[in-house]
Amino acid sequence: MISVILPVYNGGKFLKETIYSILRQTEENLELIIVNDGSTDNSEELIMSFKDERIRYFKQENKGVAAAFNTGLLNAEGDFVTFHGADDISLPHRFERMLEILCHEDIGFAHSDMLLITENGSPFGYWQSSNILPDDIYSFFLNVGTPFNNPTILFKKETVRDILYDETIKVGSDTDFILKVARGKWVSYIIPEPLYIYRRHQTNVTNQNDYEVLSRHVKLNICNEDLKNLTEADWNHETDDQNLLAAKLIAGVALSRRWMMNEAYNLFHEAIPLIKNQRERVFYEGMKGLVERDYQRAVNHFSKIENRNHLDENYLGEGLLFLKQYNQAYKHFLKALEIYPQYQSPVQNIKAIGMLKGHTVIDKRVNKYK
Repeated sequence: MISVILPVYNGGKFLKETIYSILRQTEENLELIIVNDGSTDNSEELIMSFKDERIRYFKQENKGVAAAFNTGLLNAEGDFVTFHGADDISLPHRFERMLEILCHEDIGFAHSDMLLITENGSPFGYWQSSNILPDDIYSFFLNVGTPFNNPTILFKKETVRDILYDETIKVGSDTDFILKVARGKWVSYIIPEPLYIYRRHQTNVTNQNDYEVLSRHVKLNICNEDLKNLTEADWNHETDDQNLLAAKLIAGVALSRRWMMNEAYNLFHEAIPLIKNQRERVFYEGMKGLVERDYQRAVNHFSKIENRNHLDENYLGEGLLFLKQYNQAYKHFLKALEIYPQYQSPVQNIKAIGMLKGHTVIDKRVNKYK
C-alpha cells in the first residue's frame, strides 16, 4: 500500500482537483493522509465532501508544512510513502508506473520529471531530473540544490524510517529531508516522464524572499562532519587538516555560485587556520579568485602550483572555462580525471563544454511541433 501524505493550509482553491487526481489512480491500494494545518478557508468542507474510505483525516493548529509532513509520516501505514502538494496533480498512472521500478531491491526511491503550470492551469515549463549516485548527492546539493523534483518522489517505507522533517526549516525542509535519505545506501531511479504536475503561484512557500529563511537548510548541512561527504577531497590520502581545508574551499566556491556569499565567506574564513604551507596558500588564493569572479587571477594562481593534483587541475580548468578558453579547459579536466578517475566535477565540466558548443537531444519528438 502507498501512503500519500497531503498537507493542506488554505488550499481550497485547487484542493478538489488534487484529491481527485490521487483517488483516481490506476493503483488503487493507497491511503490518503490529509493533514489540515490550521486552514481558515473552506478546505475542511471540501475534504469532508469526499466519502472515500481510503482517506484518513488529521487536523492540527498551524505549525507549518514540515510539521504536517511529520504528522503524516508518524501515521503512515503503507509500504511506500510520498508527499503531495495540495495544489498539484498526479497523472492517473503515476503510482502504478513508479511501483514497477520499486520492485527492484536495490532501488530505495523513484522520482520523475514534472510539468509546471500556472495558477489558471496553463503549462509554462518542464523540469527534467536525472539519476545520481549516493556518493555524488552532497556535492550536487552544494552546487545546485536538490538533484530531484522533490514532490515527485515515491519512497520505500524502509528508506525513510526514523527520519523526520526539521520543523525549524520553513523553506527547503523537503530538500533537507531528502538529503538525509539520499546520502545513505539507497539508489534512486528517474522515470523521464512528467508524472507530476506542479502548480506555481504566488502563495507557494518557495516564493519566500527572506534570505535567512531560504538559506537555513544549507547552513544546517555544512558543518565539518557534513563536509566529509565531499569525496573529491580524497579523505583517504591526505591529512585531516588538508582534507578539511580543501572541503571548506570547495563548498565555499559552490555556495558562492548560488549567491550564498555569507556562507561562502564564512567557510573561507574558517579555512585560513588550516593553511600550513605555501602550496596550500596558493590554492586558497586560486579558489578565492573563483569566488570573487576574478578568473584570470584564479588561473594565474593555479598555474603556479607544481605537480598539480586533481583539484588543482579541475579548478584551473574552471577558471579557463569562465574565460571561454574551451580547449585549454578541456585538457585540464581530462588531466584531473587521469589523476582521480572517480572525480565527478570534471565530468560535469566536460559535459558543460559539450553543451555550450552544441546540445543535441536524442528524443526529438518535440521537434515536430516547432
